[in-house]
Amino acid sequence: MQDRTIGFSRRERILKNIAGLAVRLIYRSVEVRGQPGSTASGPQLTVSNHFGGFADALIQAYALDRVPRFIARDVIWRIPIAKQIMKFVRAIPTHKPEDKGPAGNDQMFRSTYDALAEGDLVMIFPEGITVDDPAIARVKTGAARIALGARASGVEGIQIIPSGIHYDDKGSLRSKVWVNVGRPLDLDEEIDRYAPPGTPQDASNREAVRRLTADIEEMLRRSAPDYVDWEEERVLTEAASIALRSVPGAPVDIDYGAESEVANALAQRSTAAKAGIKESLDQYTADLDAAGINDRQMIGSFGDRRSFLKRMGWNTLVGILLLPFAFIGLAINIVPLFLLWLIGRFKLAPAVAATVKPGAAILLFSITWGVAGWSGWTWSGISGVAAVLLVMPLYMYALFALYERGILIWQAWRGWRRSRNADIYKGMMDDRRAVVEAVVEAL
Repeated sequence: MQDRTIGFSRRERILKNIAGLAVRLIYRSVEVRGQPGSTASGPQLTVSNHFGGFADALIQAYALDRVPRFIARDVIWRIPIAKQIMKFVRAIPTHKPEDKGPAGNDQMFRSTYDALAEGDLVMIFPEGITVDDPAIARVKTGAARIALGARASGVEGIQIIPSGIHYDDKGSLRSKVWVNVGRPLDLDEEIDRYAPPGTPQDASNREAVRRLTADIEEMLRRSAPDYVDWEEERVLTEAASIALRSVPGAPVDIDYGAESEVANALAQRSTAAKAGIKESLDQYTADLDAAGINDRQMIGSFGDRRSFLKRMGWNTLVGILLLPFAFIGLAINIVPLFLLWLIGRFKLAPAVAATVKPGAAILLFSITWGVAGWSGWTWSGISGVAAVLLVMPLYMYALFALYERGILIWQAWRGWRRSRNADIYKGMMDDRRAVVEAVVEAL
């Protein structure tokens, strides 16, 4: 992960630090790709896919150069604690027809115009709903109407920026995330494409709203995941990682961002090309399953006993060093970890899980660490609180690191033990090359 905190207000620095701590606890990695500083200043309207509910807002607050002013459903403000949080993050309420209460969004539009006039970063989820499918739903007109209306009200230099979130497994904790911040659309430069001279250049121009909405949807599809279904997402992502490992000098551990970028490109190819990739991948996957290994192990440890044992020894040494810290982390956090495990036993839709699990993790660990901080206060006053709150995240990270490293050691050892037949190896490598060739041909 990278530090996205830059010099802004105290409130924003607090929010950035909270978001950074939360994502480091909840996710294994969060990669951010985009031009550094592209969301740092000026009136900007950011559009994002909405696959993960509350998790989407948390990740975007971490990934972008400054904390956005989120446009969120006004029903959230009816919950007392949530209302105070939304006021602190300066979120902007919007009303949906299916929600009870006063209708109309005149206040939302005025608030967004004012925010953009002040040079703020405003974020909207233009699909209007949280979706479980890995595809962009039909984008609604709200983002276009906000941008055109704000410009007509006198705001200059408005940029519209797509920021797509890719989840390795949005329903699980400690998954990988990639945020793809796309190229900005400068509304002043492009306005004549949407509203030619002589026509209204505001939100009353339905044709301008339609054209701008279509471009926003296209921008979002290029930045965010856009697959037919989860099976296509799985196939193309696995094929992409195999192809990337085949590049000369490429590391065994492929960046999730690079993997997702190639997979997204493959998703735009013909049905026939994707079918060819799936056919070759199915054959290679059957080979791997029979050997009890994965592609990472196939490339990283097959047939090289010395390098395999060296890597195993290093991972084991690091694991031994982490062991005492991990045990302390487990002892301190066993209650919230058990409760999160129980939550994971419920069959929740992925989008619901992506909201419930991060929210529950933040709440449960905050309570646990708060109790520990109080114990530190009774022990040694403010210095005791500081000491406890400093070491608590370190113990937690040690526990996660030991668990994840242990899984990798076990998988690598099992793969090395099972993959010793040269003839099997040749056949598997031939099937692997077929996957790479199918990907290259499609691209």
